[in-house]
This record gives sequence, structure tokens and C-alpha cells, in this order.
Amino acid sequence: MTGSRLLPPLPALCRGDRSLLDGWLSGHQRGSLGTCVLLIVLGCGAYGYTIGLWRGGEMALYVAVKLPAVILLTVVLNGLLNGMLSLVLGSGIGVRRSLQFLLTAFAIMAVTLGALSPVALFQVLNTPPPGGGSAGGSYTVLLLTHTSLIAFAGIVSHRKLLGLLRSKAATPGAGTRTFVAWLAGNLFVGAQVSFILRPYFGIPGRDVEFLRADPLQGNFYEAVYHAAATLCGF
Repeated sequence: MTGSRLLPPLPALCRGDRSLLDGWLSGHQRGSLGTCVLLIVLGCGAYGYTIGLWRGGEMALYVAVKLPAVILLTVVLNGLLNGMLSLVLGSGIGVRRSLQFLLTAFAIMAVTLGALSPVALFQVLNTPPPGGGSAGGSYTVLLLTHTSLIAFAGIVSHRKLLGLLRSKAATPGAGTRTFVAWLAGNLFVGAQVSFILRPYFGIPGRDVEFLRADPLQGNFYEAVYHAAATLCGF
């Protein structure tokens, strides 16, 4: 896909232009699938690179690859599930259109995260290095900050499509129920996939690595709870 075909939708996408999103979700605009995937790779890759810089260039490159992979794996795992949920909840939206909804939501999320990359870079550059005495506290702050920012970007991006989902569903109520189910499923699956593909910052004192030797040990929510408890001194 050429830059001239990719760049024109970006301002409209950032504004949440209804005609652009409607064209994507209806499948009338050719190339929307490739545009969504490319935006996910670029936006999430840029954000991942900045947060990985805390442990150096090698970790930054690892996270630049892994963060888009988390999103695309979530799309694959949730695509069929979302389609079945939408039919069960009475929206009348099938698997293909639900997959396009999902990709479009994550493309908006990727653009949001890409825009937040300078903020993430500023935080990383002003955070004590991993070799310092306060490295443990720095790691906890980074983990909770970026978990919150990524969750925020995901919720905002999905919320942008609520009106369109309600208009395309059989009834507005069915559209709302489908939206809530999709949002909950995407957050749950995305969080656990991200946990399996850790690390993203690298625990101080441990070697930089692409994946942990025990990726299936524990879960995302347990890790966030322990980080929050440590930060609060519990």
C-alpha cells in the first residue's frame, strides 16, 4: 500500500470521521483491511519502542515487535468469538463485519498510542535507570502507567465506534449489549496475551530477553495487583 493511499485517511481517522469509519465497517472502501493492519504495526510499534527503551535498544526493538503482535493475536483470537457474541446478543452483525469492527477499533487505538509515544519517551528519559537503587520502584511505576494508558486507548477507540455499532445493529439496545461484550472480551484476551508475551520493560536484575522461559506461569491481573500493592506499600 502506497503512502498516498494510507496518509489521507489519517486526519479523518483521528477525528473519528463518521463517513470514513462507516465506509470501512461496511466494506465499501477498498484497502481498509490493509490500512488497519499497517496502522496497528506502525502505531503500536512506535509506542512499544519508546517504552522498551528503559532497558536499552535491544529491549526497545523487542517490544516494537511484540506490542503489534499482541493486538493482531487478539484480533485473531477474538474475531470469531465476537461474531458469535453479536449474533447471540441479537445485533445481526456477522463474523466478517465484527472482524472489521475489531480491526478498525484497534487501528484507532494504534493511532492514539502512536500519538502518546512522545509522552512515553519523556517519561522513560526522566525515569531513574534500571541499574539504580530505585529501579524496583521505577519498574512498578512504568508498568502501572503504561498498563493504564494502553487500557485508556483501547476503551476510547472502542467507544468511538459505539454509535456506528448501534446504528448497524438490529436494535440500538442490541448494539449496546454487543459493544459491552466485545469491549470486555477484547480487554480480557488482550491483557492475557500481553502477559504471555512479556517482558516489555524488563525486571531490573534480569537479563534482557524476548520471551520469558515460563510465559504461562501466573496471569496479567495477578501481576498488576502485586505491582499496585508494592507501590502502595502493602
